[in-house]
Amino acid sequence: MSREKERSVSQSRGGFTVASSPFNSVKVELGVILVLAVVLFLWHERLSQDADVQMGMLAGFGVLSALWLVVRVKKIEKSMAEQRGEEKTQ
Repeated sequence: MSREKERSVSQSRGGFTVASSPFNSVKVELGVILVLAVVLFLWHERLSQDADVQMGMLAGFGVLSALWLVVRVKKIEKSMAEQRGEEKTQ
């Protein structure tokens, strides 16, 4: 049993921790975007009475959020690739 626990990916340390990753900042940004999306969804009727405008706001927010996350991930992947390239040459 102890051997299985040593090889286990999840470990109970008594708190909420996330393994160190270059993508942790993107995870936080995704959380913020999700909270903002819920707020926009709850308030979109008060911002405009026109259904097309409401749909445009929600769709625009979704598209811009997705593009933001894609750009951030690509930037991190590029920096990781550059670091791996530097490590191989050294």
